[in-house]
Amino acid sequence: MKQDAFPQTLRTWIGARLVDGAQGRAEVNRHLMTVYLRPLKIYFLGTSERWLGEPDDVVSGFFADRLARENFLDDWIASGLSLRRWLCNGFCFYLKELRRQRFRDGRASALSDDPVTFSGDPEQAMDRAFIAQVVRLALAHAREQCLADGLEDHWNVFEQHHCQGLAYQQISEEMGIKPSRAAVMTRTATKRFREALRELIARDAAHDDVDAEILSLMETD
Repeated sequence: MKQDAFPQTLRTWIGARLVDGAQGRAEVNRHLMTVYLRPLKIYFLGTSERWLGEPDDVVSGFFADRLARENFLDDWIASGLSLRRWLCNGFCFYLKELRRQRFRDGRASALSDDPVTFSGDPEQAMDRAFIAQVVRLALAHAREQCLADGLEDHWNVFEQHHCQGLAYQQISEEMGIKPSRAAVMTRTATKRFREALRELIARDAAHDDVDAEILSLMETD
């Protein structure tokens, strides 16, 4: 199964990093912790296992445990799941393991094999948190790229129009440019943002059909 999955995944950013050895895996691990720390914390806070510890500590422990396993990401590739769904499943198993460890250490009153339960829909909560995080990171990356390419004014117009809700007429008066020019500048910055967002979403996909993944996320309530 892995042999069938690898050729497709190697076209993705994560797949390409995995063949770079230890350095590539370290880069992937940093990416995972940057993107998925906040979504997994939100996921954890919606479970019946909140008593296990502080969200930051529990999620960091999960990353330390699973990312140290050489086959963890290889098994994700073979699974066909999106990365966030794979991490959700792994995190749920980790919580069960942590609960058993607390019992063995005498820090839990009873051992239960009951499944981890949630308030609300855990997958939707994870998806919403994931969307918010990748948008946040895409904005930061696009801003960095615009500034590096001498497009600071373009980014400022983009932020004023899309983030602050200002009309092009108001922006043009403040910046001393024509409204039509402000619109063109916004489109340039918007293109950078969309490219950054698309790349981040592609890293989560289990396949190279990024449009299907974006459509799936757009259907999240």
